[in-house]
Amino acid sequence: MTTITKEKRSNIDKLCRQSIQKYLDIKGIPYEKQGYYLRLTDHDSLVVDTRITSQKPYETFYWNSQGVGGNLYNFLRSYEGLEKKTALDQLEKLAPELVKAPQQYYQAVEYQPEKWPGSRQNQQMINYFTKVRKLDERLIQVLIKHGLIRQLHNGSAFFSWRDKNMKEIGGDVQGTVIDHKRFGKRGTVKMIAKGSAREFGFRFNSNSKNDGTKKLYVFESPIDMLSYFQMHGNQPGAKTFLSLNGAATKVKTVSNYITKFGVPDEVHLALDTDTAGLKGIMRINGRLENLKKEQGWDNMKIMVDQPNSNNKDWNDALKLNDKQYHAESMNDFVNRKIKELGAKRIRQIMDEMLAGNMGNSKKIAKANQHYTQFKPVNLKNQER
Repeated sequence: MTTITKEKRSNIDKLCRQSIQKYLDIKGIPYEKQGYYLRLTDHDSLVVDTRITSQKPYETFYWNSQGVGGNLYNFLRSYEGLEKKTALDQLEKLAPELVKAPQQYYQAVEYQPEKWPGSRQNQQMINYFTKVRKLDERLIQVLIKHGLIRQLHNGSAFFSWRDKNMKEIGGDVQGTVIDHKRFGKRGTVKMIAKGSAREFGFRFNSNSKNDGTKKLYVFESPIDMLSYFQMHGNQPGAKTFLSLNGAATKVKTVSNYITKFGVPDEVHLALDTDTAGLKGIMRINGRLENLKKEQGWDNMKIMVDQPNSNNKDWNDALKLNDKQYHAESMNDFVNRKIKELGAKRIRQIMDEMLAGNMGNSKKIAKANQHYTQFKPVNLKNQER
């Protein structure tokens, strides 16, 4: 068995953490620059974060539709489809050029709510929510009344993030003008306000039919969250609804919320039905299972809520008025996915989670072994 010295591992890590932007330039892979972010032209859900910070000392990417992300090594594995040795050989070969890339050191800024003032008019936002997204205007008006959403001067919707004391500490911006030429497949601008609190998101509480249980419902986006609430918000219990603004990049948001606001009786992972949603559920479950052991959260149940698989997300279900959905244990969820996708595809998805790493995939994969009934393969040296 070959032993990798600390020095060799350090050199490999340096190779793996080289500039993704420089690689794109060398290979002629087109992208659109949006501040510190790069959005690939051929895959607009693949975003590169070029910021270098004390907490993130190298460029990273996230491919939302595939539920993968990480450093340049992970990019070569996921986007280019290279095997491990080929990816490392490529990084070593290009190192003399990649090392020339300038590093964009980013000074974290404090969130400034005054930079996101609301307009006196809300009609453009309301029209988008009701006509395009099919949300009930009464729900939108309640959120406006409580200061949780507002229309910006450019017509975009702003979802206000609030801390325990209801102080605004960030927000999501959701465009209301559809322009596929400018914004690609998604059609609208979608971003997190500069300086927004790390590992947080849009949330609100609802206490209808309180039966004494505390439940946390987790969604990929504010609109999915509102769509679910409109169809199924009358479930019993003291409920909190939390948006991640992404499936796998914001895994820590859930555990961060629980640490700050208290341990619920149930966590309901209500992510999309696509592959990215599946990976997000597995990652969050893996993290929470580890924390249950470490923090003594033994009584906390982890559930999965999803619309029928023919609907990608809760808003698709709302548009079709399809109120049938799955509310199940992790074990039942995985068994259902194995029936839908096949055991071979589930194993492949687990391997993809390791090749395109986001978070501590080794721990997450091990925590999910009980549910997937598979031992994760190729665990060693997958994470750089």
